[in-house]
Amino acid sequence: MKTGTLMAAATFAVLVACGSVPSVLPLDTHPAIAASQPVIELLGFPECPNTPVMRDQLAAALSQLAPGWTFAETNQEQLPAGDLRRGYPTPTVLVNGRDLFGLPVPHATSLACRIYPGGMPDAAALAERLRAVTR
Repeated sequence: MKTGTLMAAATFAVLVACGSVPSVLPLDTHPAIAASQPVIELLGFPECPNTPVMRDQLAAALSQLAPGWTFAETNQEQLPAGDLRRGYPTPTVLVNGRDLFGLPVPHATSLACRIYPGGMPDAAALAERLRAVTR
């Protein structure tokens, strides 16, 4: 086991013991989670004004839908140039590698802002979508 993995596991154990487990964890430090928890990833970048809004709404949706579920947040600007996740418009929520709102996997890796029809989805809309894809 790598030292970083051991440190992450130890940190998580301390957080669990203290009763303060964060709801947002990087993918490489996710604890072992129940098989029913899908891998949920928020893609965004710091200059996007909608990324913090989506982060808050996603956290609220998960707390309503499945308390204890977590999501990873990925800064698309820090992904390798060839990583196709760079091509999703920001912000995007992936569930098990698929866009929550049905966008196909991009073929190019250019950063762009995402415009949602009707505006940014709220926690209720996100919970409804998550419920549909995790049945």
